[in-house]
Amino acid sequence: MSEVPPVCRATVVRKVRLSAHLVTVTLRPEEFTSTGVPDEYVRLMIAPEGVELAIPTYDENWVMRVPEGAVEPAARVYTISDHRVVDGVPEVDIDIAVHDHGVGADWVRRCVPGDEVGMMVPHGLYAAPVDTAWQLLVADITGLPALARILRDLRPGQRVEAVVVLTDEGDRIALPSPADVDVRWVVVERETDICGALESAVTGRGLPAAGEATDDVPLSRYVWLAGEARASRAARKLLRRTLGWPQTDFYTCGYWQIEAEKWNARYEEVAEEVGEKARQAYLELAETDQGAYLDAIEEIYEKAGL
Repeated sequence: MSEVPPVCRATVVRKVRLSAHLVTVTLRPEEFTSTGVPDEYVRLMIAPEGVELAIPTYDENWVMRVPEGAVEPAARVYTISDHRVVDGVPEVDIDIAVHDHGVGADWVRRCVPGDEVGMMVPHGLYAAPVDTAWQLLVADITGLPALARILRDLRPGQRVEAVVVLTDEGDRIALPSPADVDVRWVVVERETDICGALESAVTGRGLPAAGEATDDVPLSRYVWLAGEARASRAARKLLRRTLGWPQTDFYTCGYWQIEAEKWNARYEEVAEEVGEKARQAYLELAETDQGAYLDAIEEIYEKAGL
C-alpha cells in the first residue's frame, strides 16, 4: 500500500449555517496544499467530547496508532468546499451534513472557535478533461458541497445537467457557475428513497454506449456521482459493465451507506478476507489501470455479500 501521510492539527475559526442541514466549519490547519481537484476531501480526526485530541499516526495498512494512554480520535471524511490564504495562513472550509446523530454531526453541533481536530492531506477524484463538452453531475446532500465547487470551476460553454437529491427543500443552496447548467432538484420523502433517486438520475438518463453519441450527449462527456454507496455502485455498473465506458469518462463515489449497521456487521465477518484481496488488487492494478482496479474491488465486495 502507499505511504500514509502525516496528520496535522487544525483549529476551528468559525461555524456558519449554510442550509437546513449543512454547516460550514472553517479550519486553520498547520499546513495545507490543495490538490486543485474540485471534489477534494480530507480525513478529520475528532476527539470524543471532553477528551484531549491525540494526533494519531498510521502504519502502511492504515492502522491508527496514538500515544500510550491516549484515546483514539474518530476519523471522518469531508469535502473541502473552499480554501484561501489569510494573512499568510491557510483557511479551509468544510461543509458538513448534520444528521440526527453521529460523530461528525455531534462534533459540528458542539464545536466552537479554538477547538482542534486532526487533518490529513486532501485527495480528489473528479477528473473530467477541461474541454469536456457535456457533464452529468449527481449528488445527495453529502455530495452537494463538492458538486457546488465543481460547477464554480467550469468554463463558459460547457453543458451540464446537475441532479441533486434531498429530503428537505430547505437544503437548496445557490449553485453559481460560468457553464451552461441545468439543475434539477429532487426532494424525496424518506432517507431510504435517496438511493433510488440517485440511481435513476444515471440509469434512467438514456446514456449511450462507449463510442456512441446522441443528439444531447456527445462523445466528449463525463458523469460524476457522489452520495449513497449503493447508488454509486449501481451507476458504475451501468456505465462500466453495461455501456462499456472507460474509467476516464466517469467517476462514482459512495460517501455514505444506507443500512450502515447491517453492512458493517457483514463487513466485520469478512474483513480479513476482503482486506487481503483488496490489498492484492491495489498492488497489481491501482498504479497501472484505475478502472480495472475499481472493477476488482467491486467484484470482491459483491462476492462477499457487501
